[in-house]
Amino acid sequence: MKIVLDLTRLVREGKLSAEQAAELQALASRDTGSLAINALMSFGAIAVAAGILALNPSYVTGAVLGATFVLVGLGVDYRLAEQWRLLATANTIIGGLLLSGGLIGLLDGGFVGFALAALLLFALALLIRNGLLMALVPLALAAALGSSTGYFHASYMLMVTEPTITILLFALLAWASYEISQRVPAVYENLALVMARMSLVLVNFGFWVGSLWGDYPGESWRHAEIYGSGTSSQDRAAWRAAALHFRTTSSSSPGRY
Repeated sequence: MKIVLDLTRLVREGKLSAEQAAELQALASRDTGSLAINALMSFGAIAVAAGILALNPSYVTGAVLGATFVLVGLGVDYRLAEQWRLLATANTIIGGLLLSGGLIGLLDGGFVGFALAALLLFALALLIRNGLLMALVPLALAAALGSSTGYFHASYMLMVTEPTITILLFALLAWASYEISQRVPAVYENLALVMARMSLVLVNFGFWVGSLWGDYPGESWRHAEIYGSGTSSQDRAAWRAAALHFRTTSSSSPGRY
């Protein structure tokens, strides 16, 4: 628990002696110094990671570097005193991002890579009680389903290749996370609520994209089979005619799903 005290005023009002105020001032100075050292070392860790990434290392190098940062961060968090928490958190976050990126690259950006990255980020978020890493978990799961963002000159893109599945999965995840938040200690309650809120954002993205063009659930996963070089337009039309299809209510009103 951190408490803010005006020592000068308390001494003036006679609620603290000068000796007690001097003792509290010394304790505060020690904590301030620890925080400054933590901040400097955290920036140093970020600078090291940024410098290595600027050299465009291989995915293996990135994964190994990330694992090293994670181990250092967890070691500091669980072995040293509370005042080193900032340094531990910075190292673990940097390492988690590098390691998850390395895994995704090594597995060619496929479903397994993003699923493993989501699992890794979830575990690290619980271990260091960090909301940022927890917020990235739903994004990694969405990427595993084929969702992504993009940018080219003065234009930004949002891609949701499986709107219906995205809506169902993240609506369920948001509900489950909210229910869990009501049954766990406060530190984990906040993490569960972060997961629920990010999941609801993705649910809205699913409705938005699905409302514009409709959806054939599972089509992106069978894309090679449906749109392969040996598939005729008649075969594609036949598949679409037989497939489950959610569409907008009318061509003149694409805003509803």
